[in-house]
Amino acid sequence: MARAAVLRRYADHVAEHLVGPYSRRSAIIDEVLDGLQCLVECHVDDGADGEEAAHRAVREWGPASEVARAYNDATLRISANQLSVQTVCALPLLAAAWASALLGGPAGPWPHHPPLLLTGLGIVAFGCVLSLAGALSGLRKGTGPAAALARRDQGVVTGTLAALIGLLAVLGALILLLLNRGLSHPESLDWPMVAIPATLTLLAGAYFGTALRRFLSFLRGAGSA
Repeated sequence: MARAAVLRRYADHVAEHLVGPYSRRSAIIDEVLDGLQCLVECHVDDGADGEEAAHRAVREWGPASEVARAYNDATLRISANQLSVQTVCALPLLAAAWASALLGGPAGPWPHHPPLLLTGLGIVAFGCVLSLAGALSGLRKGTGPAAALARRDQGVVTGTLAALIGLLAVLGALILLLLNRGLSHPESLDWPMVAIPATLTLLAGAYFGTALRRFLSFLRGAGSA
């Protein structure tokens, strides 16, 4: 049918500007088509023929790029909120795993704190503060209809990026500290116990590193939409 072709063509133009995972983009296109179809039926009930009703519905929805931009804003907020929640949950879990492994093993080997240890602990502390502050800021500014109406996307994006970068700094510092202690005083570590948090840290680094790259790609795509 001609009206179906008109609606499909418009939906395809919207899809060209969308960012996010395939499942999210597919759901958006389904929502766009459903909304247009409902509007078409209203125009048909008012006496318009099918193709004319489809063209009127498309005009009323507005330019495809603007429709996609509105959906992209929502996608960024959803992605940012999910990542912020994951960051807030990951830090205490990793802290508990590392504390259990290190406190349960042999005593620390250093009578005095070496510079590398102090530097690493400083990076961990700074990363924790940055990550938690960014995550909480992103969640506070990106939740609820008020945030959507106020278009606080910049605050949400900044908070989420800070959370991810801070968490990755923490993970990197933990691995460096483990390597330093393991190479200099391997007898001071209970390796079976340390293997668990070390594995979790590597997996978390891979996951959140990928999440950061994906989130940045969403940002670039949304900016060019």
